[in-house]
Amino acid sequence: MKIMYYLILMCLCIFTQLNYCGCSCRPGCCGPQNTTTRPVENKTTEKTQKEIIQEAYGKVAMDGESCCVIGGGCCGGGADLSQDIGYSKKELEALAEANLGLGCGNPISLGEIKQGYTVVDLGSGAGLDCFLAAEKVGKDGRVIGIDMTPAMIEKAKKNAEKYGYKNVEFCLGDIENLPVSDNSVDIVLSNCVINLAPDKKKVFQEAYRVLKSGGKMYVSDVVLLGKLSVVQKNDPKLLCACVSGAIHRSNYISILEEVGFTVNIVEEDKEINKKWFGDDTLPIESFKYIACI
Repeated sequence: MKIMYYLILMCLCIFTQLNYCGCSCRPGCCGPQNTTTRPVENKTTEKTQKEIIQEAYGKVAMDGESCCVIGGGCCGGGADLSQDIGYSKKELEALAEANLGLGCGNPISLGEIKQGYTVVDLGSGAGLDCFLAAEKVGKDGRVIGIDMTPAMIEKAKKNAEKYGYKNVEFCLGDIENLPVSDNSVDIVLSNCVINLAPDKKKVFQEAYRVLKSGGKMYVSDVVLLGKLSVVQKNDPKLLCACVSGAIHRSNYISILEEVGFTVNIVEEDKEINKKWFGDDTLPIESFKYIACI
């Protein structure tokens, strides 16, 4: 009996040291845990950043509203500001379901898109820019939307069916590793998405890889004009709001040129923080450019 008693005590001690809580050990179910001997999770790792972004934008896709409206933190100032950043009233009324107000410009307006072109949109969201591009490439052209959020892809596909676009397809994928063949694309579009990517050089290298000789990128993105505080850099809401993941304007251009692009700046909107946040405390701008091979 004594041996059995000691065995039971030993088991209880082991279970206590391991903070055992039955079949599931949810956060907090076991009480405080000793974390002094375990490495602290890096909140800014690539995996964590992408998971944070997927969760935020997945919620937007499912709720059908900009997270500026629902209280989250995402790019854009909401659908009501879409005209202020470059879309026409006619475009927005015709494609209302595809406009979630997540952009910082209208990349379609930055350059020519011809009939028969193949266009890829990096971070296609609910499909607004893809559908506008589809009108320009015509039935002989093709538009491919790439997004890493499954809920966005599902929403975009439903919108394509609703609006009757047969020359648009949406693919689940990472803009740092595009599911697109080499030398197969005429135009790469992106609207306020590249700033969200942890490795921007990879994004530009992938765009360069898929573009044909003479191909171009039409991009609206957010860049920094100054430094962010440590708190701002580590704020998940500012990450999803296209701020803390952004890099300085000069560094952004340098990476593009290092990859092999020639950069033509079309417009720089330094009022974007006022439009989005109602103040000018953040050192950001909407950077609109054409990058040519």
